[in-house]
Amino acid sequence: MSTLRDVALRAGVSKSTVSNVISDVVPVSAGTRKRVEAAIAELGYAPNIVARSLRSRTTFALGLIVPEPTNPFYAMVALGAERAAHERGYAVLVANTECEPKTEAEAVAALIGRRVDGVIIAGVSQGSRIHELLLERGTPVVLAGFGAAGDERLGVIDTDDEGAMEQVVAHLAALGHRRLAFVRHHLDETAGERRAAEFAAAVARRNLQLVDAADEPTAIAAHNDALAIATIDRLERDGATVPGDVSVVGFDDVPLACHHRIELTTVRSDGREIGRRASQLLIDAVRAGGFVAHREVHAAELVVRSSTGRCAA
Repeated sequence: MSTLRDVALRAGVSKSTVSNVISDVVPVSAGTRKRVEAAIAELGYAPNIVARSLRSRTTFALGLIVPEPTNPFYAMVALGAERAAHERGYAVLVANTECEPKTEAEAVAALIGRRVDGVIIAGVSQGSRIHELLLERGTPVVLAGFGAAGDERLGVIDTDDEGAMEQVVAHLAALGHRRLAFVRHHLDETAGERRAAEFAAAVARRNLQLVDAADEPTAIAAHNDALAIATIDRLERDGATVPGDVSVVGFDDVPLACHHRIELTTVRSDGREIGRRASQLLIDAVRAGGFVAHREVHAAELVVRSSTGRCAA
């Protein structure tokens, strides 16, 4: 197996320079970095992560807690987080919880047991305090795709649900819809009610009717694209047409949303970018030896496709 010394000799640099390129902590000139990376590729060099961890007292691993593994949005968050972490020499351990408190607790215990350097949380159950437990243990945490009040040590990458629901209701109202319904998230997720509440507020501001999905609405908004696509399927199985009889709007703009047979009007929330940003903030905090202590809100954009149309009623 090739060694650090072999790479240094091939690239014509010192071993410490090779280490700096691998760790990406100390700046290295572009030319030198290119030579070192070429030597690593030519020799097939793989750093000894165990030895590296012992020296630096870090594991070069991040945890990612995902509430719903079947939701494509969380798959995109995981992809963005993993790619960004890999580029900086970190691995990502994924725990799927389905918003079950017991499973969440077990996932956190497992991640702590593996001494991950930081944790990204993409969703948790109502009333969960797992982020507080991690922070109290000194583990930096980023909430990805939702927010939480209180602890300033948290990293938060939130989505502008208020602005998003304002766009959705304005679009439906402009199409003449007056009876609107919202399909809620089926999981008991901590941020699950916020989107529904923002939708209801936007409906009330326009003096429109908020009705149950079974009470003949002319337009339905869903908590996410998976629920929106399931709603379209249910409506069409019952003999209704979309958007002829009922317009449907989703949230997230997952890859399937633009499929020719679906063409879902939806709110674009870039899960891959959220995951990438979460890894970036977390690794920066780990390397600085502190907490993330940063909050940002990503704007949401309504993408209009053919699942919405003028109200026929």
